[in-house]
Amino acid sequence: MCVIINSNFKTTDLKISILSTSDDLEKEAKAFDERIEERTKAGFIPDVRRAVKCEYFYKSFFRDPYLIKLFLQEEINYFLEMLKKYSYPGARILDVGCGSGYISLELARSGYHVTGIDISSKVIDVAKKTLESNPFKDGFGSLKYHVSSFDEFDGKFDVVLFCGIIHHIRNPEKAILGALDMLNPTGLLMCEEPSHERWRKQDAAQVALIRSLLSLTGNWYETSLGEDLLEQENFPEYIDDVYTEYVSERDKDEKNGQSPNDNSSNGRQILEVLRKHFDELDYTLGVSFIYRMLGGLRGEDNQIQKIASLLTTYDKYCVENGFMEPNRFYYIGQKNS
Repeated sequence: MCVIINSNFKTTDLKISILSTSDDLEKEAKAFDERIEERTKAGFIPDVRRAVKCEYFYKSFFRDPYLIKLFLQEEINYFLEMLKKYSYPGARILDVGCGSGYISLELARSGYHVTGIDISSKVIDVAKKTLESNPFKDGFGSLKYHVSSFDEFDGKFDVVLFCGIIHHIRNPEKAILGALDMLNPTGLLMCEEPSHERWRKQDAAQVALIRSLLSLTGNWYETSLGEDLLEQENFPEYIDDVYTEYVSERDKDEKNGQSPNDNSSNGRQILEVLRKHFDELDYTLGVSFIYRMLGGLRGEDNQIQKIASLLTTYDKYCVENGFMEPNRFYYIGQKNS
């Protein structure tokens, strides 16, 4: 199903297929169905307040509740801060590609009326079950989940949220115009997306050094890495591996990454389109490396927490001072009235 858009259309007449074919959608849904099944079988609970340790995640912050709060809660706090600053209590929010509902749930707990949509039926099943067992009901707004692609979903909202979604789309402008159509006058678009194209080999070299030092102290999951890199000739290949890992969002031996359509568009393309169609309220640089570092830490809990906090502080300092390039960005835009 190829979509052709006439340059004379109005956004109110637009119906978008944000992925190019129905086959793309099926592959995406299948990938996320399989992934959530594996995670839930391993004991995964998609709730920042009720998360438990999950050894299934060998290098993801999802393996430990402390790491989830250290990284993911920061993201949630940013969105809540922006909503408080630019929206209003009880706003209606559409969370596009909501996944298992981490962010949707926290937004609803803060009094917002949230609708979460995702193309994965099994992911939505998990999100619904997590919602049903939610014990934190004081101040709760509302939350509904639907199995749906963005182009098939109708409604009007005060806020549309894309968190790590637009880069799965080959033509990001289609999705962003779709958000414009669904927003009420002066509504907000909030997003967080990768900016892998900014990352450099020197950023990868810093990560390679940090990991090798952690390995030598017994605090990295690849226990022999530090010893291997004592030989200088091994460093260039490992730096290349790290660079590829971060830019492609997959490990060296991982074939498909997060999904078949991952990295279909880059951060620079996405940001250009956002600025074309929205009045910019906020643009914030995200982290550089910790999101693929925290889950690889090993050791006693107290030790891991200290190292994770130090690395997080170092990451922020390096990005803020231009010593490392960010691998993420946040954007808040307002629809023209």
